[in-house]
Amino acid sequence: MDNARERLFSKDYLLIMFSSMIYAMMNVFFLAVIPLYIVWMGGLTVQSGIVLMVYSAVALAVRPMAGMLTDKFGRVKLLVCGAAMSAVTCALFGLVGTFPLLLVVRAFNGLSFSVSSTCAGAAIADVIPKSRLGEGIGIFGLYTTISQAIGPGIALRIVEGNTLRDYRTLFFTIACMCAFSALTNCFITYERKMKKSSGDSKAAPVFQREKEKKEKPSPALQNDVQPLPKTLLGFEYAVFAPMVALVLTQIGFSGLTAYVALFAGWKGFEAPTLYYTVCAFGVFISRIVFGKVVDRHGADRVLIPSMFAIIIILSLIPSAKSLTMLILLGFPLGLSQGAIFPTFNSMIFIRCSTSRRGTASGAYFSAIDLGYAIGAPLLGALADAFDYRYIYWASAVFIGLALLFFIFVTSDKRYEARLNRSAQESK
Repeated sequence: MDNARERLFSKDYLLIMFSSMIYAMMNVFFLAVIPLYIVWMGGLTVQSGIVLMVYSAVALAVRPMAGMLTDKFGRVKLLVCGAAMSAVTCALFGLVGTFPLLLVVRAFNGLSFSVSSTCAGAAIADVIPKSRLGEGIGIFGLYTTISQAIGPGIALRIVEGNTLRDYRTLFFTIACMCAFSALTNCFITYERKMKKSSGDSKAAPVFQREKEKKEKPSPALQNDVQPLPKTLLGFEYAVFAPMVALVLTQIGFSGLTAYVALFAGWKGFEAPTLYYTVCAFGVFISRIVFGKVVDRHGADRVLIPSMFAIIIILSLIPSAKSLTMLILLGFPLGLSQGAIFPTFNSMIFIRCSTSRRGTASGAYFSAIDLGYAIGAPLLGALADAFDYRYIYWASAVFIGLALLFFIFVTSDKRYEARLNRSAQESK
């Protein structure tokens, strides 16, 4: 493979990463502020969980269709449309003031985010060389690190006056950011270049066909053969095992950003803005390091120790006696978190056919959405019924279930054994 094809940091790679950072910032702003906003309106913690659940449930419902549409019609047009719709829904969030209307607007926000993030995930897999997929996705995921590092602090600073004007300022700020993202998406050109070189009007499928002709598939990656594998709900069967493990993992993570400010307040700590920064620093380091480990040694070497470390950290957080201790726990938490999610992402791409990267991206984000939809209201209800410590204890239990499922069902070792059995049976 020549040097040009091995290049990682192309213009389109950086533009997709920047656009995705805007979406991530939007999510971090809402996660940090919605629980405070609902309580300010006189609601309960569980109601904020319901708002988060509606967002994730709608995104989950749309993912399979979004994945199929992006495979059929291309990524960039849908990226632009999704970002523009996000801008409108974020602006509307600042104009409604009742819980039922918030649910409706948040649902449309989930729809627009589902389209945008699914397309972005497929587009980034398009422009990353296959031999550097784990590394490329790991570095690409730094957009979440940047948003986590600066987003909560910005959001909490904007709404620190705890007035309606403060919250509206935040929502309109997010709307402007999404509008700018729609504009930058227009400058992503890889599909247009492939369309021009092929003379075909269907840019995305042509891109995939041209890429598959040039890239000789590795037997270890097994996928890109004809006929294409069968699907269920638009997803290939091979992605369901990692999806289940990821759903359980995401349930455990769903309350860590949304409720940490309320947990700190319940403990009597100051606003935990530095916690977010320290956690993001851990994510930053792990995304640079562990993507290369996945490419060279496989997912098992990264996921199993990372998930085990998360269980220990989550079990320790409820006993934090000071904000300093909470902040110190944020670093290993971020380190493990930054290793887990891009590894699951690359695993799903590897196990899915190259020509179905849109649906592979949809599968990854569907698992994230489902985990949020289950975890956010469940953990919020636990906090209301008992106290905020139960959020972290329950999260540790779900991560433990995810770890067991991964070891005995999802791991590369188990997956390769199934492939070998299938190959032997077909002879």
